[in-house]
Amino acid sequence: MKNLPIFVALTMLLATSLTGCSGEDPEINDDADVGGDVSSAPDADTDHQDPPDTSYDDADSGLDDPDGAFDDTGGSDDDEFLSCPPLDPAQGHVVEVTAEDVADLPHMVRTAEPNTTFEFAPGTYVLDETLHVRADGLSLRSSTDEAGDVIIDGAYDVGSLLFVNSSDVTIAHLTLKRPNHHAIHISPTGDAEESVVGSVIYSVRVFDAAQQQIKINGNSARTAFVDDGHIECSWFELTDDGRPHVDPTATGCYTGGINAHGARGWVVRNNDFVDLYCDGAGLSQHAVHFWTGSRDTVVEYNRIENCARGIGFGLRESGEARTYDDLASEVDGYVDHFGGVIRNNIIYADNPWYNTGIGLAQAPQARVLHNTIFDASAQEKFSSIDYRFENTTASIHNNLTGRISLRNDAQGTVSHNLEDIEADLFVDVEDRDFRLVESATDAIEEGIELDDAGLDMEGQTRPRGDAPDIGAHEH
Repeated sequence: MKNLPIFVALTMLLATSLTGCSGEDPEINDDADVGGDVSSAPDADTDHQDPPDTSYDDADSGLDDPDGAFDDTGGSDDDEFLSCPPLDPAQGHVVEVTAEDVADLPHMVRTAEPNTTFEFAPGTYVLDETLHVRADGLSLRSSTDEAGDVIIDGAYDVGSLLFVNSSDVTIAHLTLKRPNHHAIHISPTGDAEESVVGSVIYSVRVFDAAQQQIKINGNSARTAFVDDGHIECSWFELTDDGRPHVDPTATGCYTGGINAHGARGWVVRNNDFVDLYCDGAGLSQHAVHFWTGSRDTVVEYNRIENCARGIGFGLRESGEARTYDDLASEVDGYVDHFGGVIRNNIIYADNPWYNTGIGLAQAPQARVLHNTIFDASAQEKFSSIDYRFENTTASIHNNLTGRISLRNDAQGTVSHNLEDIEADLFVDVEDRDFRLVESATDAIEEGIELDDAGLDMEGQTRPRGDAPDIGAHEH
C-alpha cells in the first residue's frame, strides 16, 4: 500500500477510527449464501420495456463517467476533492507485459516473487485461465495509468479473472470484463491461519460479471478472512449485452457489485455502480454489500444508479457468520454486520427493477448519514432506507429519501431526515445534479451536526450556515 495517494491513506485511517467460500481453486463457486433473502420484498415486475442501452466501448479510455450519469462537480471548495490521480509510479521489480504474453501470463502471475509489479501495455488480453495471485505485495496495473487502455477479457470462458490469496495486492488502472464468476475474487487459501490484508482496487472499470463483480470472503475453514482493504475511483456496470449471461443460481439473478463476507475495516469510496439488475429474472444483490459478520465498513461518496439494491450492511436474521471476541459483551445474538458508516452517497433509481436503496439487517451500531436517495419514479420500490431485525441499532440522520421503513423489531435513532422528496429540491435530476436549489428550504439548514458526517460531495465542510443541510450536498 506504499503507493497510495494521500487521500486514500487518510480514508483508510478514518475507517480504522470507526472500529468500536474459499479454497485455492479459482473456479470454485463458493457462495453457500445462495444470493440472499428475497422473501421479504417483492420481486421485480417482468412486464416492462427493456432499459436503454448503456454498452461500454473498448476504445473509451480513462475513468471518466462513460455515460455522463452524474454531474456533481459544480461549486466545489476544493477542485481536487474526489479526484482520482494515478497511483505513484511502480517501484522495485517491474515486469512489462504486452498482449503477446497473454498465454504465459497466468504462469507469470502465479509464480511471481513478492513485491513484483506487472505493467500492462495497452491492448486487449483475452484470458483462457485465471490470473492467480499468490505472492504478497503484487501490483497489476496499466503502463499508461488509463483504465480503458488495458482490457482483460474473460469472454465468459474463465471463472474469475483475478483470484487473490495474498496480502498488500494492488489492482489499478485496468478494465476487467466478462468473467464467468467474478472479475476479482479475494480469499485466503483453505489452510491459511492469517487473514489477507491491504487489498487495493483503484481506478478499475468492471463490466458484465456473470456473478458478483468483486467477491471477498474468508476461507472455508473460517480460520482466515480478508480485512482492511480499499476500493476507490472505480466503475462497475452490467450492460444489456452482459445481462443474458448472469448466473441464474438460487435467485435467478446471482449478480451484484461488491459482495463481502466476514470482512473487517474496508473502505468503499468514490465509485460508480450502474444498472446492476436483471430484467425480470429475479432480484440481484446489492451494488455494495458487506455481511455474514463483516464490520467497521466505510461506504462514502459513491454514486449508484438503477441498481436493484444499493448498499447493504447485513441481510439475514440468523446463520453462520464470522464472530469477534470483543463483541461478545456488545451484542447478544446474531450479528450480520457491526458498526460502520454509510454516508454522503447518491442513489438514483427510476426503473422497474429497483428494490431498496440502503438496507440494514442485524446491523448493530450502523450509521446512515447525509445520503441522497432519489427513487420517486421507481415503479416497484420497496424502500429507500430499510432497517430490520432486533439486533439492529441504527443511527439514521440527515438523509434525503423517498421512504424509511422499520421492520422486525429493529431499533434506531432516526431524526432530521426528509422523506417523500421530489425533483424540485435539486438543480437537475435528469442530468443527475443533486445539489440543492435555493428554494429547497425543507432541506437547507434543517439537519443536525454530527461528528462523523464527513465533507459533502463537493468537499465542503458542514455546516456552512447555522445548521447542516440534509442530504449529500451542502448548499
